[in-house]
Amino acid sequence: MPIDPKLTQSINQVLERLPVVVSDIEQRKDYAKNTEFAADVSRLNAFKQQLLIVKDAPSPSPALLTELQSTAKNTIQPLVESLISANVVIAKMGQLNTHRTIEPKDAIDHNANMALLQDAIQTLIVCLTPASGSETDDILSKQFDDWLLSLDNKN
Repeated sequence: MPIDPKLTQSINQVLERLPVVVSDIEQRKDYAKNTEFAADVSRLNAFKQQLLIVKDAPSPSPALLTELQSTAKNTIQPLVESLISANVVIAKMGQLNTHRTIEPKDAIDHNANMALLQDAIQTLIVCLTPASGSETDDILSKQFDDWLLSLDNKN
């Protein structure tokens, strides 16, 4: 079965945004001081390779699509979220704060690019999610009910 055009478009959006985020990370003044950034870049580049494999496959297997979804959901999305959170902390630091590793403006600019990548990844995950069936609807309905209950408990 050929790849879904919506999935192809979603993959292209992620592929378009990934190099910008990788470049932002590599251009950071503190890149050489923090070995975790190199690991992050490596994870993002491995994800890019996965995307290219799926995109270029004439008929990607369900296992390949499931693996891509798992990587996007369990590795890349949390990675991007943690980078965004770290930049928010930096952006809020005062000018004389010695823990600030980059300028707040740079952190804000990087977050703008990461937010675009985050949106593209979330769309990709949706495109990779199997079509709704009764079991999926039940799970989503339960998650929604749990979420509403947690809101009620907070009030």
